[in-house]
Amino acid sequence: MPKFGELQAADPWSSTTRTLTAFNAQSLFDLPIMDANYPGVTPSSSASADTYGSWLEVVANVGNSKRLLFAYILPRHIDANYAFEIEFGEGASGSEAAVARINGRGNMVSLVSWVPGQLYPIWKSLTNGARLSVRAKDNLATARDVNVSVMIA
Repeated sequence: MPKFGELQAADPWSSTTRTLTAFNAQSLFDLPIMDANYPGVTPSSSASADTYGSWLEVVANVGNSKRLLFAYILPRHIDANYAFEIEFGEGASGSEAAVARINGRGNMVSLVSWVPGQLYPIWKSLTNGARLSVRAKDNLATARDVNVSVMIA
């Protein structure tokens, strides 16, 4: 009779039938090394409520086998509470197709307050060699700037 937790030679997961190897988190999750070649940009929403502003290029070519892992969003707001949406797109200028969206809130602060940014996980595979762009919209009838930094690996 085996002891509790003891493997027998006939067990399919026993050490005699399967070689155990060391692993690291990068191979487990298939994560490439973080790439620092992707800048932050500041898209503006439209002056009309609930309408996207223009696309703004983040990078002309993302490279191969890349993922949009997360975005760091810093809404610039000092005079109103508002809801915003950030949209990421791939494609040539004027023919971008949306591939990911982030929804968030901007809360009113005073002129002397520090506004914390927010980190949003995305985890979206990108098309090899794609041009990555971003645009913004909000629920106010005033154009707003939003700082957007992406993490792609």
